[in-house]
Parts: sequence; structure tokens; C-alpha cells
Amino acid sequence: MELLVAASAEFERVVQELPDESWHLPTPCEVDVHELVEHVVGGNRFAVAALSGVSAAEAWAIIRAQGFGPELEVVQESAAAQIAAFQAAPEDQVVHHPNGDIPAEAFLRYRLVDLVVHAWDLLSAAQLPEMVDAQVTEGVWRVIEPRLSEMLAFGSYGDGPSGVVPSEAPAQQKLLDAFGRRPV
Repeated sequence: MELLVAASAEFERVVQELPDESWHLPTPCEVDVHELVEHVVGGNRFAVAALSGVSAAEAWAIIRAQGFGPELEVVQESAAAQIAAFQAAPEDQVVHHPNGDIPAEAFLRYRLVDLVVHAWDLLSAAQLPEMVDAQVTEGVWRVIEPRLSEMLAFGSYGDGPSGVVPSEAPAQQKLLDAFGRRPV
């Protein structure tokens, strides 16, 4: 759970640093900064609902009723709720995801990637230094790397790995490349 706490805090840090004029800039994911922050908030809230045992359709209905917003307080509230939901989830919890049922442990990996890769997307869009906390990226990469092919087969993550990043590259570079980002 420490890694989820750290990844959530890193995403919150990035949102705090966003200049006011950056909210309508395009991101590498083909949505603007505002929409991407809302996407992550929606994912956090979806996790809370899904970890309560409802279907994917019910989870989406719950979060749509809550509304969205990129305000830092909404980001913080949704992150705290997601952390609490994962902490409370039984070890054998199944999450009813739109792509199919998965163990909560696997769903946690997807949420970690969402937080960290989208933090980088926001930094890139706002033309801020594109460094996500090294301890966070290293921790996420250690968790993700052994399950990378499984994750890529389950969800949509851009173009996937380029095949050109060396194994000794920094964790951030490997993580971003694995999920279709090609920083220059």
C-alpha cells in the first residue's frame, strides 16, 4: 500500500504544480490536461466503487453521479478514498472491470500505472521538468515488469514498448516506454 500512497502523492504534487494556463493544453494521450486529471479522478473513484463489489456498470453510474472536477481537493479526496478501498479489500477480492473480472492485486497495478504515467503526461503537457519521483517509478517498475505482457494484453496502453530501451535505462524511461510514451 505504501507504493499506492507514494504514487498518489506524486500525482497530487504534479497537479499542484500545473500552471493555471496549462489546463487546456493537449497531453500525450490526446486529451487536454483538464480531461486527463478528470480521468485519473474517475479512475480513483471507479476503484472505490469496484472494490465495494459492484459491477463495472454500477461503478460507472456511481462515479458519474458524483461529478468530476480537476480541483486539487477532488484529486486528494479521490486518492485518499482509493487508498482506503484497497486497504479494506480482502486478499481474494475480485474487481469487475469493464475489460473483465480481475483480482484486486492486478487492478492495483493498473491504478499505479495510471497515476504515474499520467503524472508524466501532465508534466510533459505543461512543459514542466518531466521527472516523476525516482523512488515511485522504480517501485512501480518493479511491480509492473514481471506482469507487463499480462497488463498490455488486458488494457489499452498506447503503442506498447518500442523495443529500443536498454535494460539498464532508468525506471521512468522503461515504464513510460512500456506504456507507449516516447519522451525525447
